[in-house]
Amino acid sequence: MGTGYTFDFSWLSSDYRLYLRAALVTLEIFAYSAVFSFALGLAVGTALTSTRPWIRTPFRIYVEIFRLTPPLLQIVTIFFLIPILTGIDISALWSGIIALSLNYAAFFAEIFRAGITSLPRGQWEAASAMGLTHLRTLRRIILPQAIRNMLPPVGSMLVSLTKDTSLVSVIGVAELLNASQSIGASTFRNIEALLVASLFYLAINLPIAMAVTWWHKKKVIDA
Repeated sequence: MGTGYTFDFSWLSSDYRLYLRAALVTLEIFAYSAVFSFALGLAVGTALTSTRPWIRTPFRIYVEIFRLTPPLLQIVTIFFLIPILTGIDISALWSGIIALSLNYAAFFAEIFRAGITSLPRGQWEAASAMGLTHLRTLRRIILPQAIRNMLPPVGSMLVSLTKDTSLVSVIGVAELLNASQSIGASTFRNIEALLVASLFYLAINLPIAMAVTWWHKKKVIDA
């Protein structure tokens, strides 16, 4: 039985520019967070494979803290904590980027650690016997092989990161969710506003998912 609700998107012709601006903010948050979290995750994941506890333990503590606490809590905490600790006023946008980068770096670190340790130890020993340093062995031998196993979870994490950019709306960043809530409040069309935001998220995530799938298949074929 219908509820009698009538969908109305007539407001979209005047408000679509707000969505476009918000989508650009979402892409900016995603781009910076993806690069920073990937780079930091690779460094931390490599450190987690160290046989030296004094190297491995601090990074393990960092990973567990950011994996086991809510990202929303991390965003709010960093937003208020950075000015207190540093005396520097940082924008809500960059507070969100820093928080998401630290959060996702912890998950990327586990993916990289698992990918590196999944390869036989004999490859490390053979490279060492040939005189290769640890970093050169990692760059030339280990990572090129491990990357095929890393691609599916990395792709899933990137899609999740795009969706989690909506969490920064809690500190007032005008990304897609924040914009759709504002538009919904002004037009009294909250359902329609959220549906339009969902379409923008799909438009962002579908190319990412398709690109990762294509790249993974290419790597498998090339192997």
